[in-house]
Amino acid sequence: MYRNPLFILTIITVGITSYILYVQTKIGVPYWDVFNYLNNALYFAGIGKGSALYLPPVVPLLTSLFFKTGYVSINAIFILDSILLVIGVIGLYLLLNMRFNEIQSFTGSIIFISFPVVLSWVAAGGIDIPGVSFSIWAIYLTVLGVKKDSKFLYFVIPIIMLAFLTRYTAGLIVLPIVLYSIINIRKIQKIKKVILGISLEIAVLLAAFIYYLIHLGAIKTFYNLLMNITTSSTTGVGDVAYNPSVWYYLQNIPNYISVGPIQGTYQQILNPSMGVPSILSYITILIASIGIILYINSILSSKLNSNKLKISRNKLIEIIVLIVLVIGFAAAFNNVSYVINEVILFGICCILYMLLRNQKTKNLDMDLMFFSWFGAYLIFQSILGMKVDRYFITMAPALVYFIILGLSEFINKINPKIKNKNLKSWGIYSIIALIFLSSAAVTYIGHTPKKTFTVDIGDASNWIKEHDPDYKNKIIYSDYPPAVSWYLKKQVNGAYTRLYSNSEEFSKRLQKKDAYYYIDSLSAPKPDLDGYHIVKTFGTVAVYEKY
Repeated sequence: MYRNPLFILTIITVGITSYILYVQTKIGVPYWDVFNYLNNALYFAGIGKGSALYLPPVVPLLTSLFFKTGYVSINAIFILDSILLVIGVIGLYLLLNMRFNEIQSFTGSIIFISFPVVLSWVAAGGIDIPGVSFSIWAIYLTVLGVKKDSKFLYFVIPIIMLAFLTRYTAGLIVLPIVLYSIINIRKIQKIKKVILGISLEIAVLLAAFIYYLIHLGAIKTFYNLLMNITTSSTTGVGDVAYNPSVWYYLQNIPNYISVGPIQGTYQQILNPSMGVPSILSYITILIASIGIILYINSILSSKLNSNKLKISRNKLIEIIVLIVLVIGFAAAFNNVSYVINEVILFGICCILYMLLRNQKTKNLDMDLMFFSWFGAYLIFQSILGMKVDRYFITMAPALVYFIILGLSEFINKINPKIKNKNLKSWGIYSIIALIFLSSAAVTYIGHTPKKTFTVDIGDASNWIKEHDPDYKNKIIYSDYPPAVSWYLKKQVNGAYTRLYSNSEEFSKRLQKKDAYYYIDSLSAPKPDLDGYHIVKTFGTVAVYEKY
């Protein structure tokens, strides 16, 4: 068992996750949305009103199970994220193992964990890691259903729905799944029965989801959210995360692979674009790129040799269609709805498969599936106005696939020159995995603080509880309302100084709303508010009380 790569990977993943979980419980919640999920979990547990019930429900629902046992703690959502990360890494290994050997799949999984954009969010309480974990399993079950037994395909739709309800954008995983299924349609056993079963699953799950939205009274909000995302590329204008550059994620790929320096701020690993790529990142990209070029060259050479430079009329038509689609994609990108770009990408992948498939390209279907996975999310996230580094987590498994593909091709090329048998078979990959893991661990340790400011919000909220036993009957405002709502277990309203031209206007707003307390966590310096005075400070957090 100790020689089983999956067993070793699981032990390593559990060890890393446990350490990060321990650190996360000390430094606290890293960002706003986690408190929304916690408040929604209180609602699902029957002990709160919730903050934003239109948000994806799976993580809050699962967190509420902890709450129902009496363990009402922020740590519950950290633990949940950690568990789902381990499940996702196991799924990634199994998925990669459908294409690569055991040691290559092991190395790929370690690289995935080592990405700073993944490692820093392992136990952060977000929905990105859980969403990608379910997406990985949806893809794996699809490949398993096509290659092994079609019965596995019946599990795909429920897992897709689970991924979607974990993170709405995870629904894009449908594109690579449909692509892989279509190009392998003849391999699927009992295809009519499978289609009927999947159709029934879709109908039942869709009806259940609509009922859920109606029950919460969130169907209009969800519809507006969906339409804004589907039709608009300017979503988020005015938000601090708004960035119109369509190259944002591509240009930051080196940062997502490995970031430096060893010492830095917490924000540099939460948002690697704020740091600088390490030398490891550039070396990885260089070697993987060379390997992929060698791989593409072998595919083209194989195809040309098999056709003996003869191009049939059908192939010529396919080539022309491919050229038109590529030109259309380039022209349409960022100029039309992302949906059109996704459709064009799907068409490009289908034509590429028809053009390049032969007996020597047996893995082309998986190559294109992962290409469409990466492309589908890259298109959507790049066109969308809101750009946050953690959104790249949805593309991370596909990036790992191509890194391992490139490394394996490059290593195969230099293998004849290596005399040591162990180094040839598993040594090089073990060294690569160790380098990535060591680099990630050192960087993470060098960038983690003792606490985040949300811990100060907790301290401020606890002070109010002790200072004012009647606080539940007081009107409270804050510039970080989900956090204060969570700590006080009551409705707290939002008020933001940045939206007002001066502190006088802002204080009038608070007075008009009859706010008794205002908790400021983001302003620097703290404003002077007419009718209010600071009664207590905790780090960067100030508690204002009405005169």
